[in-house]
Amino acid sequence: MIKWRAEKLVEKLLSVKFVIFLVATVLLCCGVLGCAEWLTVALAVIAGREVQKFRGDRIEKEEG
Repeated sequence: MIKWRAEKLVEKLLSVKFVIFLVATVLLCCGVLGCAEWLTVALAVIAGREVQKFRGDRIEKEEG
């Protein structure tokens, strides 16, 4: 059970969207990005995830 959760956590940490979010956060802390740019990246990551969920739901409904 714990091993399965750890594997899922690693999969999520290695996702492209999370890496982009992490890099943007580091750049924000270093002063390279401003708050508006960071917010844009964060919203893009969130929107990308929601679109991914929507597509998955739609495909499941079409198959079912």
